[in-house]
Amino acid sequence: MEGALEDIRFLASSENRIRVLSALTHGSASRRQLQEETGVPRSSAARVLEEAETRGWVGSTGSEYWITGSGEAMITEISRSIEATKGVQHLGKAVEWLPEPVQTIDYCHFKDARITLPTQENPTAAFDQGLDRIRDANVYRGLTQNSLPQYMRAIGDQVKADSLEFEAVIEESFLDVLRNDRERADPWSVIADQVWVYDGHVPINMHLIDDIALIWLCGEDEDGNEVVPKGLLESENPRVVSWAESFYEEYVDAARPLTPDLFTI
Repeated sequence: MEGALEDIRFLASSENRIRVLSALTHGSASRRQLQEETGVPRSSAARVLEEAETRGWVGSTGSEYWITGSGEAMITEISRSIEATKGVQHLGKAVEWLPEPVQTIDYCHFKDARITLPTQENPTAAFDQGLDRIRDANVYRGLTQNSLPQYMRAIGDQVKADSLEFEAVIEESFLDVLRNDRERADPWSVIADQVWVYDGHVPINMHLIDDIALIWLCGEDEDGNEVVPKGLLESENPRVVSWAESFYEEYVDAARPLTPDLFTI
């Protein structure tokens, strides 16, 4: 353990070391070339190369240096850890509210995510942001336990106007709410033939709007039960969007169409 920590400390304690070794992953180079590519002074680059060569991470012939397999593995892993840390730092307290399925995504892919949280000036900031996205959408796919009436009215209006390509999967338990609330159910009648019902628990509230993944951040009360969303995460990162699309398709495949008998009030 101590040896591993020492190697991590060696790399993490110097940005110059990471720059020089990262540059070598692109191909062999001289000290002068490394200085020009990285901006690291030649004297500092020389020291990095000597230290790394002692560790077996760099090899050399004359003035030419290259990275070894172990050196490339080390710099790849430390760089991945740095990028993941940037993602965690960017998420801030929102990292505690990521739904469990989303936690399988490498945190590095969240470093450019947009986080909308309620504020004292605007307690509904996250809901407003989601609604704005829906109103501007051309294509919508949703995987949700339920849905806000405002969202469904906006979606219904756009579907009727033929300006939105829509489909969604909802949790079956939500049908009980709709059966007992005609006013809330009315917007669903417009899009019922484009809805699938999942017989079980949907573990996430998520919207795929055009090329953006919107994921609701949820907290828990003292009894461990889910409470109202804490905020909204939006990502255009291809890895996050690809994950969201695959996760959505899993539930589509396991769901059944929303038929009139299921929807009867």
